[in-house]
Amino acid sequence: MVLEDFKVEAIVLEKRAFPDLGSLMIAAFFDVDGTLTRTTILDPLLWYQRAHLSRPRFMLWAACLLLQVPYYLLIDRRSRARFNAVFYRRYAGLSATALPAWHRQAFAQTLQRTIFPAALACLRDHQKQGHRVVLVTGALDFVMRPLAEFVQADDLVALQLREHAGAFTGELLGPPIAEEHKAALIREYAQRHGIDLGQSFAYGNSVGDVPMLECVGHPVAVNPDRRLRRLAAQRGWRVVAWTLR
Repeated sequence: MVLEDFKVEAIVLEKRAFPDLGSLMIAAFFDVDGTLTRTTILDPLLWYQRAHLSRPRFMLWAACLLLQVPYYLLIDRRSRARFNAVFYRRYAGLSATALPAWHRQAFAQTLQRTIFPAALACLRDHQKQGHRVVLVTGALDFVMRPLAEFVQADDLVALQLREHAGAFTGELLGPPIAEEHKAALIREYAQRHGIDLGQSFAYGNSVGDVPMLECVGHPVAVNPDRRLRRLAAQRGWRVVAWTLR
């Protein structure tokens, strides 16, 4: 599939042909980590380091990461966007060629195995109805591209890392895709592609996805965290539990 830029921080896969649904289309926007897959932002880096470091070096690396988990949890509770920006600094110095290539090659043994069957069935149902399927995630573009192609998503909106001299710097190209910015990207996307947000769907798993869920007429809380579950109950949003079984 041909790739084109969507602003500075996003990747959009070339759109497919659709049946005539009138002047406006319906879309289904899927968050990925914890919603479409049983993953966190930590997993792709963990997979890569485990595959490339010797066992002693990996254990040391993992121990250092574990020591920072409380700090990451504190930041994440205050702001998912800030957490993303801080965590991605860990990619500084990694190859901008080898890392994406490895994630594509290892997709079937890593990310593909974490897809919730019910999530995939839901996504396929939207496709059968002629809805446009869009993955909107704070994860990295080169990790998400194989997933987007596997599920035949129409578009992918994901983060990019800055590169210098063949390596990632750990800096993001643009603001993190989370919270209000995630919602702003969806609204802009809908305007550009003729999407009726009032008839569209959004799927998210954390309180950071609330602005995204508020964008559409059919919000769905997937495996929601405590704060999202409480808010979904107050607002009458649909709540689903998706597992790997």
